[in-house]
Amino acid sequence: MPDLANPARITLKQVAAEAGVHVSTAWRALKNDTYVDPAKRTHIRAIAKKLAYVPDPMLTALSHYRRKQHTPAYRSTFAWVNTHSERNAWQNAENIRAYFEGATAFAASMGYKLEEFWLTEPGLNARRARGVLLARNIRGLIFSPQPDAKMELKLQMDALAGVSIGYSLLSPRLHIVANHQHSSTLTCLRELCRAGHSRIGMVSASETLRRAEHNFEAPYFLFQDAQLESRKIPMFTIDGRDEPDVVNPWRERFLSWFERHRPSAIISTISEIKMWLEGAGLEIPGEVSIATLSRIFDPSWSGIDQQEKEIGARAVELLISLFQSGERGIPVTPLRLLVEGRWIDAGTVKKIGPPVAAMLKRLS
Repeated sequence: MPDLANPARITLKQVAAEAGVHVSTAWRALKNDTYVDPAKRTHIRAIAKKLAYVPDPMLTALSHYRRKQHTPAYRSTFAWVNTHSERNAWQNAENIRAYFEGATAFAASMGYKLEEFWLTEPGLNARRARGVLLARNIRGLIFSPQPDAKMELKLQMDALAGVSIGYSLLSPRLHIVANHQHSSTLTCLRELCRAGHSRIGMVSASETLRRAEHNFEAPYFLFQDAQLESRKIPMFTIDGRDEPDVVNPWRERFLSWFERHRPSAIISTISEIKMWLEGAGLEIPGEVSIATLSRIFDPSWSGIDQQEKEIGARAVELLISLFQSGERGIPVTPLRLLVEGRWIDAGTVKKIGPPVAAMLKRLS
């Protein structure tokens, strides 16, 4: 006699039989996979709802376990979307290369291949690019950091799933994986305060701040707000990008700012300030400590390792989850997955006194 209190679980095979399709087609349809015709997808999903089909969590867990015990077979190809005007320009950026290495390695470990797709190739418009991607059965896209802040792309995403690394892609508005930049600046401020510094300055470029959605400078303003008016140090901001031809003309203005405010420590995204300070006869860290918000550009400085390879890996992990759940198109509620940076002491920060307890409390 059947147990009416515990009716038998409806299986995927039963859903497929009811819908008149193969089990694999039913599985794809329930994942909302665009490989299945939209009308057929809707029909199969309606059948599953009518039958009250629910995936077996134990079987799902077993499937994940089995996949982890073996070298994964090839599953699919994702695209690493490059939007630079020159195809190889992104390879000159240490951080983007590290994102790509982390993304490629993690994708391979999960059975996916990551291929570069040059979206801005001459003669390739958005409509044709979408057709090429679909023809190559590429449905998952990783958007590498854009050449400029707040870039807008016209690629139609209805049959595609996408994740952006960093905040520089304004449209389409996708899920984002990035360094926790707000936390990175807070970490630098706390480490400097623990080393006895209370007169802390900050130097960056306006384009860098915009690309990070102003997460870098927000903790610095909190820090300065806690200072007496006479001890506040305004942020030194260079207009434009943090590139040598833009930055170098600001040398004298930076040195004037330094002489006027005399910070004992500086948090920076501008590599050139070390050379400028030393050129002015200042000893680092003897007379001024410096900390970088991105050690991939300044590996000899104390500061934040943004863990770029981890960011790349997590971007692929998020994309795989979207791919497997059948999520396509522009998300209604974009996610923000933030990867914590790590403080690395490389000898450019000097301890000058006891911890600044009041500031550490304010930054807690």
